Amino acid sequence: MRTTLRGTSRVLALALGAVASLTVLSGTASAADIDAPYARAAAKVSADAGLLGTKNVQSVARGTGVGTYCVKVESRAVSDLSNAAILATLNNFRGEITAIGAPHAYCGNAANTITVVTSDSAGKAADRPFTVAVL
Repeated sequence: MRTTLRGTSRVLALALGAVASLTVLSGTASAADIDAPYARAAAKVSADAGLLGTKNVQSVARGTGVGTYCVKVESRAVSDLSNAAILATLNNFRGEITAIGAPHAYCGNAANTITVVTSDSAGKAADRPFTVAVL
């Protein structure tokens, strides 16, 4: 079989394109911005603490225990969470959710962190996707 430079270039270009596509599909993209013009901060979070969308949120991490999450809010956006209106809702699941705006032991008493606790509809701690917003 005879290989030409042009044929080799085509194969190489296709291979590089396939590798680039796999990189994008494997989740290397960062969280998208949330369109929340009236919220000072907001986050859409997956059940495994992945940050799916954000506005003025630095990070999300697992807290101590099942169904606990630590949402770190940028201090330039919200200087005092204890006096802020915080709303939280489960995404596509029945159950319960609590959002705590003061430093809490589940999140190492970290400042400017919302502690989110989720459970199933029977009240048992469970990892659940959620959205949280600071108004």
